[in-house]
Amino acid sequence: MSKSTLESEIHYCAKHPQRDTELRCNRCERYMCIDCAVRTPVGYTCRECVRGHEDKFFEGSVLDYGLVAATCAVGGALTVFALTLVGGFLILGFIVAPAIGGTAAQIALQLSGRRRGRYSGYVAAGGVLAGGVASALLLAGGLGLFTLLYLALATSAAYARFKVSI
Repeated sequence: MSKSTLESEIHYCAKHPQRDTELRCNRCERYMCIDCAVRTPVGYTCRECVRGHEDKFFEGSVLDYGLVAATCAVGGALTVFALTLVGGFLILGFIVAPAIGGTAAQIALQLSGRRRGRYSGYVAAGGVLAGGVASALLLAGGLGLFTLLYLALATSAAYARFKVSI
């Protein structure tokens, strides 16, 4: 092949037409720049193909989201209630809060038939936070610094329970 033939075959990224590239998706053969490429164990893949592959793991429905939110809201309320029972033993809250948040998320996961949606972790975290804030305002008359700290621990535990490693 001559040099002029090679120069005429410039390819551009499908998402960024101003960037020339020779990198192709290993699934759909689409040209992509390095910013659009996702490194996988079998080569570089475009973000659309990766998202399509991830969608196989997310089969949760709107009903499952509602179930997760309600269950985790109860968990958040129980977190604040348990912390009012613990009272002055602040260090015990560092154990109780994540345990209740994670347990509430585990119960929600079991009730939904282990179906996860793409945003189930966020819904679980929001449920714990909403239930905890509502309970704190009703039981304790307000949100204290330690209550917010313990709710953050419970929220992160609930989120982590729904996280999917792909």
